[in-house]
Amino acid sequence: MLNIYQFLVSPETKQQLYFNKTTSSLISDEGSFEIRDGIPILLPNKDNLKYIEHYQKDAEYFDYFEARFPETHSEEERIYQYVLSRIPPKAKFIADIGCGNGWLARRLLNLDRIIVSIDVSFRNVSRVLKLYPDENHFGIVADGYFLPFRDNTFDCVVASEVIEHLEEPQKFVGELLRIVAPNGKVILTTPYKEKIRYTLCIHCNKPTPWNAHLHSFDEYKFKNILQDIGLIDKWSYRKFGNSLVQYLRLYRFLKIVPFKLWKIMDSFLNLFFKPKHLLIEIIKREK
Repeated sequence: MLNIYQFLVSPETKQQLYFNKTTSSLISDEGSFEIRDGIPILLPNKDNLKYIEHYQKDAEYFDYFEARFPETHSEEERIYQYVLSRIPPKAKFIADIGCGNGWLARRLLNLDRIIVSIDVSFRNVSRVLKLYPDENHFGIVADGYFLPFRDNTFDCVVASEVIEHLEEPQKFVGELLRIVAPNGKVILTTPYKEKIRYTLCIHCNKPTPWNAHLHSFDEYKFKNILQDIGLIDKWSYRKFGNSLVQYLRLYRFLKIVPFKLWKIMDSFLNLFFKPKHLLIEIIKREK
C-alpha cells in the first residue's frame, strides 16, 4: 500500500513534514498541521485568505453530492467522459484538484489507478473517501495555490471546473505544473466564453458573480496565461458541449448516444453554435 505521507510537504515553504506521534499531526518549521479522521489538513497558515473560508462554507450550504437536474447531469457526464478520454493510459498516480463529489475517483479506482482527492473543504474530502473507500484512494484538504506535494509527484493532474473560481489563474496553473512529473499531463476544463452575470450582494452592496465565477476563458486567454509559465513542453485545447442541446432539450436523445459518436455530432454543432466548455491539456517538459 502506498504511503501518501512520503509525497507531502508544507503548503507554503514546501518543507519536509514529520509525523508527531504525541499529537497525531504533521509538523515542520512552518507549523503544525492536523490530521482529522486520517485526512491531513494542509492549508496555509494565513489569516487573510478569505476565499478558503468562502468555499468551506459553500460546501456546507450546497450539497455537491445531491442528484442533479437531468440536463445538468447529462452535461456533467459529457465533461467527465471528455476528461477521462484524455487521461494517459499509463498514468498511474493521479491528483483530482477540487474533487467535488469525487466523480474521478469513482470512475478510475476500478481501473487500478491511485487517486488523491483534494479539496479546500474537509466535508467534501471526507464524504468522497467514505463513498469510495479503497487502499488506492487518498484525501487531502489543501488550497490550489499552495499544494502540499513534492515537485514532480503525479503522472496526471486534473482540475475540472475549478479555474474560473480563482482570482489568480496563472498562479494556479503554475502550481499544477510544479506537482506533475516531467512528460506528465495537466488537464483543465472550464466554461467557454462564459458571460459572467452579477447580482448585488445584500450584505456588502457590491456586485457578486453568480456561481462565484471570476473569469471567463477562451483559447486566447489561456495562451496568454501559459506563455509566461515555464515547464511547458506543449499544450492544446478542445471545445465541446453546446448550448443548443440544452435550449432544444436534445440531451434527452443525446444522453443515450455513445461518447465517440456524440463527439462527432458535437463537433458538427460547434461549427454553427458556440461551444459551452473548454478543455486544456498541458504537457510538462523534461528538464
